Order: sequence, then C-alpha cells, then structure tokens
Amino acid sequence: MLRPSDQEYKISKKIKLAEACIDDTFKPLANWIDAKFHVKVLNIVTDTINGGTLRLQLIFEHQKDADKFLLKDKFSQSSRKGKTIAKKYHELFKNASVDSILVLIYAFEPLAREEAVTSMPAKIRDSFKDRYKDMLWEIAVFGEYVTFFFFSNEQLKNAQQHGTTSSIKEEFYALLKPYDRLNYLRLENFTAIFDSKENFDQNYDSNWRWYYS
Repeated sequence: MLRPSDQEYKISKKIKLAEACIDDTFKPLANWIDAKFHVKVLNIVTDTINGGTLRLQLIFEHQKDADKFLLKDKFSQSSRKGKTIAKKYHELFKNASVDSILVLIYAFEPLAREEAVTSMPAKIRDSFKDRYKDMLWEIAVFGEYVTFFFFSNEQLKNAQQHGTTSSIKEEFYALLKPYDRLNYLRLENFTAIFDSKENFDQNYDSNWRWYYS
C-alpha cells in the first residue's frame, strides 16, 4: 500500500509535474504494458525484498487503469496478468526468474487526492467545525475520506432531509480545493461521509481503530 509520504509517490508526482521522467531503463516495459493492456503507466519502481524477490511496482495515473489488473472484487490482483508482466520483465532484462518477481499495482490519482485532503491545515478544519458547532461534533480525516459527525442520529437525519449535508460538502470542498495542486479533486469525487457521534459511541464503543477497521 502506497502513501503520499512514500518515495515512490514523490517520484511519480515529479513525473506528473514534468519535473522528472520515468527511468529510461523501464520505458520499453512501460510501452509494452501500455500497448498490451490499453493503459498508461506513469512510473515503474523496482527494489528487492525478502532476500531476493524483485518487487515490481507499476504506478498508473488513474484508478480505471489500475482496475484493469484487479479481479471483479476490486481488491485482488489478477495473477494471470501479473505473471504475464513478470514474464515480459524477464524477457527484457533477463536477470530474474519469473517466480521471483512480485508485481504490485497502484493508482496515482487517489493518492494525490489523499495528499490534497490531508494537506488542509487543522486550524481551517476546526474553524469550519465551529461554524456548525451546534450540530457537528467532529470532522475526521482518514486518507481521502472526510467524515462529518453530527451529535445525534436525529440531527443527521434532519440535515439530510433539509439539504444541510450537501451544503456542508460544497462549503468544505471550496476550502479544500486550493490544496489540490494536481487538480484531481472534484466535488463529485470528493468523498464526504456523514455519520453521528451517537452511532460512533453505540456501535464502535467510541474507538477510532474499530471505526476505521
């Protein structure tokens, strides 16, 4: 799992910003993957783990391209496609057996949205919460997801019925957008979740680890 703080992401970000280029060594493999699977590879990063296994990390710009390498459940990677890529890597570089290559698939865009969301200073988030202090207990950030907690289930229900949740999402998005340096964040893909402290306390025992597990 990549995070915006990882070096692989930072290098890929420079490529996206045209401040760097994909390693020339990997361009033949990237071009082959692009043509074979009708996708666009943003970056390829390799290293060695577990005493000799080659980790081949393929970073696509968009999630829709990464999804082509996932099974229908959208969580598991296609072992068949992974083996096909590993075989091509072996053909091109002839320095590793197919069995010793671990192919990992990532999408850059969701990480960039996460970076935008987590870049918003806490003081701005707290100031926004104060504007709705009579109804909002907390605003929690987890990855690219922002959860707005009302105090009670009844408050949440009323807010949804009167369009207050939509207004909150739009207003918060307007504050968030300036931190979206790569311009991936849209109102329609900004994941705002609405919940209540009542639900958090009763069903998750007020435990953040349980809530996000």
